Amino acid sequence: MAGAAAFFLSVRGVLAAEATGQWTAVERNGRVEAKRGDNLMLAWQVALLEHPAGGGKFASSAFLHPLRTPSGFEWTTVQPKDHLHHLGLWWPWKFIEVDGKRYNCWEIQEGQGAHVARTVKPQTAGPDTLEWDFHNETVIKPAEGPQLTVIHETARVTLGTQGKDANVIDVSLRQQPAGNAVTIVNYTYSGFSWRGPAAWNKDNSKMITSEGLGRAEANGKPARWVMVSGPTSDGSASVLIMSAAIDIAGTPERLRVWDDKMGNGTPFVNFNPVMGKALPLDADHPAVSNRKYRVLAADRTFDATQAEAEWRKWMGR
Repeated sequence: MAGAAAFFLSVRGVLAAEATGQWTAVERNGRVEAKRGDNLMLAWQVALLEHPAGGGKFASSAFLHPLRTPSGFEWTTVQPKDHLHHLGLWWPWKFIEVDGKRYNCWEIQEGQGAHVARTVKPQTAGPDTLEWDFHNETVIKPAEGPQLTVIHETARVTLGTQGKDANVIDVSLRQQPAGNAVTIVNYTYSGFSWRGPAAWNKDNSKMITSEGLGRAEANGKPARWVMVSGPTSDGSASVLIMSAAIDIAGTPERLRVWDDKMGNGTPFVNFNPVMGKALPLDADHPAVSNRKYRVLAADRTFDATQAEAEWRKWMGR
């Protein structure tokens, strides 16, 4: 595919030489891999999956997996049996509207639309960080005619550390229509999402949000951050996902999360700016066109007070 070819042209011979402190990044098997020492910490899928579970209709790109804590605990899951279109840490829109027609870009197996990776551009990084601009597109397949690109996206992703036991991932998303106007259709789930480790469930993990709500109450409610903690083979880990929407757009995003009855409480978290209403994709609506998130993945547990302090530190408050 043209996108995959552009990826290899853009990073071959560049990422292999990119090293900042103990971090290194290389291109391997259609993805960007970031390591600290010999340990894989992050991978960005650029080429379409060659042998996806469920067959070719699930061939996907533009997602982060695996993601790991410094100890090596893998806190993302890709293509779980219950939802083969769930992809680690990823951010497609559920429905978009173009020229009066609606397209599903979340369940890629329906063949209506998809969020796809195109090129990678390494950015200058500090002594303990790696940073990239991932250029992606949202494409649709009209009933008649060829596939069309309708959204251009730049995802700036920065990977660093906090002390010896936590990795920090910053994700800044900027989107604009490729041509005709695009509307992001309101729906119960859409946008920035995380599918957590299969080993975590309602019995061994805990969820808390910035509003003090657990997994049984948080669904559909606004939140500035959500944190899930659970066991690892060596102890425990926490994943704190923070949103900057209240500063950028003036209102927090709402959450789609799974309760105890969904997937036995396996972590699924979605920050959704269109749960309440549809929004046009343009500069006047930064809730959809300019989004920022930070994820702190630590080899320890921390409480709500510490999570709130992390969000405030990130926001400069």
